[in-house]
Amino acid sequence: MEIRPSNTSDIPSIIKLLKSSLGESLMPKSELYWQWKHLHNPFGASPVWVAEEDNQIIGVRAFMQWQWKKGDQIYRAIRAVDTATDPAHQGKGIFKKLTLGLLEQCENEGIHLVYNTPNSQSKPGYLKMGWEEAGKLPIQISIKKPIKIAIAKLKGKAETSFLELANGAEYDLQKALDQFQFDFKESNVWGTAYSLNYLKWRYAEVPIIPYYAHFNDQACVIFRLKAGGLGVEMRICDVFGQQKAIEQLLDELYYQNDFDYMSISGFEAVKLPGILKQNKNLGPDVTIRTLAEKDLSEFQNFKNWHPALGDLEVF
Repeated sequence: MEIRPSNTSDIPSIIKLLKSSLGESLMPKSELYWQWKHLHNPFGASPVWVAEEDNQIIGVRAFMQWQWKKGDQIYRAIRAVDTATDPAHQGKGIFKKLTLGLLEQCENEGIHLVYNTPNSQSKPGYLKMGWEEAGKLPIQISIKKPIKIAIAKLKGKAETSFLELANGAEYDLQKALDQFQFDFKESNVWGTAYSLNYLKWRYAEVPIIPYYAHFNDQACVIFRLKAGGLGVEMRICDVFGQQKAIEQLLDELYYQNDFDYMSISGFEAVKLPGILKQNKNLGPDVTIRTLAEKDLSEFQNFKNWHPALGDLEVF
């Protein structure tokens, strides 16, 4: 078995391995999505290692690059995302070899930290390899249709799908990206290192998912709709501009569109419209691990790290 860095010619075999070992899910396992995620990312191409035996790829590990910014400081980060091992070769330690080997390479290249949002099955393995729990992401929720949500909960598990707005032309994302004057101000907490190129990649160029924007001359709100186990969610992924103007845009979205509940990062200062609201740690479990930066105290328990929902979904 050979452990080596991946190259673009491996992509078809990687996609085949992901499908055979993991099956399909809400996010497609396709060459188009892989290229968007791992090659076109404005923060840099993803470091990817594969395990190969008899000219067949039997394991893959990919870390997606990201940048977190506070004031004039920037931390280079990686997010542990795609990984798979051929079912016929499980039990050989391939996942651990690929993960630890690629982490060492990234640390030597000056990457500051690694983070991810593991599920309950994979989290224990990450904790054994040095990850620490950062906590659950806080999410602010406004319930618009409580009866419909209660019925959805009683029915149990429902198919999850991204939805298109019937009046989507009114919320044209590209128009917002072209016309709104984004002012990416420095912050005293760690957040994504925003740029217009990042927003175009993250929301306009992503395959499959339709994102929308509502904006005026003072604020811009980027959002999407998804059907799931609690009904239809309007997720506010990113907001920019003056707080009162953002809240006015959220009011307009809330009362002029059909959905069951609205969500936004619990770190946002803006208040969601509606009466039935809560702000709880309802988001994904987030774990972190040191690489070149050994002091991650500001990231532990989200002490001084405030991701937007758009930073952690999808990937």
